[in-house]
This record gives sequence, structure tokens and C-alpha cells, in this order.
Amino acid sequence: MRQPAGRSARRSGGERKPREERWAELIEVATQVFYDKGYDGASLQDIADRLGMLKGSLYYYIQSKEDLLFDVISSVHKDGLAVVRGRAEVDGSPLHRLRSVIVGHVEHTCRNLVPTAVFLHELAALPLERREEVLGSEHAYQGVFRDLIEQAQKAGDVRSDLDPRLATLSVLGSTNWVYRWFRPGGAFTPEQIGAELAELTIRGIATEQGLGTV
Repeated sequence: MRQPAGRSARRSGGERKPREERWAELIEVATQVFYDKGYDGASLQDIADRLGMLKGSLYYYIQSKEDLLFDVISSVHKDGLAVVRGRAEVDGSPLHRLRSVIVGHVEHTCRNLVPTAVFLHELAALPLERREEVLGSEHAYQGVFRDLIEQAQKAGDVRSDLDPRLATLSVLGSTNWVYRWFRPGGAFTPEQIGAELAELTIRGIATEQGLGTV
């Protein structure tokens, strides 16, 4: 059974672990409350009320509101990272795989607007040490994009004058912003948005040789 991230180092040896389904419900509700009220404006009482439980019962799962935010942020990051890592494993050239990753990232963002907003808005509310614990020392999420750009550059498929780190930040800056304007049922589908942003990215960084690989 999955152990809540925020309490992994805090549990005593004889302490019970929460049931998986109740923990998942707590994370879902907390994510929505942090979205509705912001981390600073939300209280554990708000979360307990939506769960239909006593505030004191929350301490079975977490020790503080910060612990709960850490677990929410960790869950969002873990889910997104699994998506882009999976999309990076398709067959094809590094640029083809980068296209796949961008499309997957955008589609995942569009279908998870509330968790994405909480992650992007409230990550800074965590202390630096805990932010680094979520993101990893090498910024694993960014690393998926950067590694593919570097591989494509070495193959001659991406322009040599580009810095892979800056290119990665540019890609994520534009694709992350989708959560601010995408509306389910609107003029564009997640698939359309992902495909077009991927196309704009690839054409902006690829060499003539690279364009022939995607």
C-alpha cells in the first residue's frame, strides 16, 4: 500500500497506515480546496468539512497543512512525470519522441486543470527543501524534455546554437500556460492543442535534417 509522501519519514514503527481509498479521497478533496481557496486561505477545517469528518481525524493522515500540501504537490508531479516518461518511450528519433512528450504533457494538463493549477500556484508555498524533494535535484520533469533535445542536437536534428536548458524552459513555459486559457468543450480539444504546440516547438528548434525525422 502506498504510504503518504509527507509522512513517510514521520511515522513510528507501530503506527497504522491509512486505507488507500480514503487517502486518495483526502488528496482529491484537499486539491480542490487548495484550488478554490488557495493554500493560504484554506484550512484543515475546510478540508475536514468537505470530507464529512472531524478535523482531528485528519491528523491520522498528516501532521500539518504543509504536510498535506506536500502530498498534493507530490501526487501531481508524480502523475505528470509518469505521463511524459511513458510518452518518451515511443519508437522513433529523439525529435519524434519529443513531439510525443509535448503532446502528452499538454493533453494531461488539459485533462487535469485543477491539480495543475494547484501545483503551479502553490509549489512556492512549500519550503525550499520540500520543493527540491518533490522536483528532484536534477528536476526530473524538465529532464525528460532536456534529454531528448540534447539527444536530437547530438544527432544533428536540433540547431547547434540552442541551449537545451533554455529550449526546455521555453517549451514548458508555453505548454504549462495552457491551463490558464483552455476550457473543456471550447473551440479546441486537448489533442488539437497538443499537436499544434508540438508542431510549433519542433519547427522552431529543428534543422532541415531533423524535420525529416518527424
